[in-house]
Formats: sequence, structure tokens, C-alpha cells
Amino acid sequence: MLEFLKLFVQVVEEQSFTTTARHLGVSQPAVSNQMRVLEEKLGAKLLYRRGKALVLTQEGEVTLRQARLILEHWHQLVEDIGAVSTEVAGTVRMGASHVPGEYLLPFRLAQFGEQYPKVKFRLYVGDSLEMANKVLEQEVDFAVVGSAFDSDRLMSEFWREDELMLVLPESHPLVEREEVGFTELMSYPMILREGGSGHRRALEEKLALYGSALDDFQVSLEAGSIEAVKNAIRAGMGYSFVSRSALDVSMEGLVVRTLSGIEVKRGFYLVSQRSKPLPTVAQACYRFLASEASPPKRTD
Repeated sequence: MLEFLKLFVQVVEEQSFTTTARHLGVSQPAVSNQMRVLEEKLGAKLLYRRGKALVLTQEGEVTLRQARLILEHWHQLVEDIGAVSTEVAGTVRMGASHVPGEYLLPFRLAQFGEQYPKVKFRLYVGDSLEMANKVLEQEVDFAVVGSAFDSDRLMSEFWREDELMLVLPESHPLVEREEVGFTELMSYPMILREGGSGHRRALEEKLALYGSALDDFQVSLEAGSIEAVKNAIRAGMGYSFVSRSALDVSMEGLVVRTLSGIEVKRGFYLVSQRSKPLPTVAQACYRFLASEASPPKRTD
């Protein structure tokens, strides 16, 4: 029965009996026949064709949801049984917010891969809230994000500290100043990261400490990635605050200045499910990253 469910999920994801058959190395009629057997076993029609698309019936939607849960539990069972082996192998499914995912993790995953050559990675990149939800929904094993998420279902472990730097376009009137005050920036266009990002949350929290909010600033653009922010700065759309970790490369057209008397710092965190043990291979990767954790610096 497990093989029938695997086939059903693959057909839905591929949206094609023919493509599924080709990937499995079998004939298209063989796939169609197995799907028919599954429907007979369940006593329900699961799919119908609308034009070129395969559409799920209500029974099909229920079956797809349950099939994915069953396959996930099967995957967990295999992982748990494999825990008796000392060999670290398999796929690590990770989520990451943009700065860790694009600038910090690739090198570290390569180092981990050198130690364990039978490990593969699936890395999903998005904003911090999106990645925390992926952990909740078990779409990833754990995530590295720019905000802490602690609840009855999630737990966070501090990984490393980051600082948001004031970045201006070369043509900006304030580039002649070595230090710039927060209030001076209110008169100029500002570029922001999207809602849900740890970057934005850190900035909002710092502004609140000084009795200010984003509404006090002239926001010209909200962007969904660090590179989009940097390119918008280069284009002269305004200034922004960019992670120090993202400023090691591609600095052409950008000028970094110091905020007068203010540091905008935030942490990156390893986020996992509180009550669900990590698969063996994911646990090994998690501990590898956690071993590099550096405590936040004190600011007296």
C-alpha cells in the first residue's frame, strides 16, 4: 500500500502520468493501472482530468494529505532505525532566512559535506516567519533564521550575532558624514525588507526603544531579498540597513556609514520542533552548526 501512496503523491506533484512513468522507468499504462487499483482499494475516485491538468476530488485531497503524513512517518521510522548505524547519510532539509541562506550557510554546509560525503542538502530560503512555519509543518527539519521563535511547539538556540549597517548610495547627501543620526534619516527615502523578516523586526524593535516607528520614515520600497535592497540603493532609491554578513561582497556603488550612538544588532537562531527529535542526519548537521555558536557581545 505504501508504494501506491508514493505513486499517487508523485502523480499529483508531476501533474502527469507520462512524466511519472518516465521518472520511474515504467510504462504509462502501468502507472494508470496502479492508480486504478488504489482507487478501487479506497472505494473513491481520486483524480480527474480538466484540460491538461489533473484535478483532485475531495476524496483525493484527503488522500493526498494523509498520504504525505504516512510517508513522513515512514521516513521517520527509517531514520530512527538507521540511528543504530554510525554512518551519517541521507538528506538534510533546511530552511533559512535570506542572510544565513545566501551568505553564511553555503560554506558551512560544504564543510559538513566534506566530513560526511553521503549527505545531501535541500535548502529553502525565505523570510524568518515563513521558515519557522516550514519547521512547524515538518517541511524542513530545522531552520536558521533572524528571529527567535519559542512556543509550545518551537524552540530556538542562539547561533551567532549580526549587526545591521547603515548603507547609502554613493550620491546620497549624507555620504560626506562619518556618523549619521537616526533623526537625520527621516528626511530621506528609506528601503525596507518585507514584513516577516528578522531584519525588519530587529529594526522595529530598535526604533521602539527610541520612541520611533517605521511610520516616522519615508519608505520608498519594500523588497523581498538582500540583493534587491542593495541594487535599489545603488539605483539611488534611498538608504537602508543591511546585514554586515551581506556586505562582504558586491560593495560597488554602496557606502557604509556609522549610526551616531546606536547599534542595530540582532541574532541568528537555530529553530526546531520542541517535541519532535531530529532525524539522525539532520541532528548531526544541527550539532555541527551549533558547535560554531558564538555568544552575543555585551554592550555596557
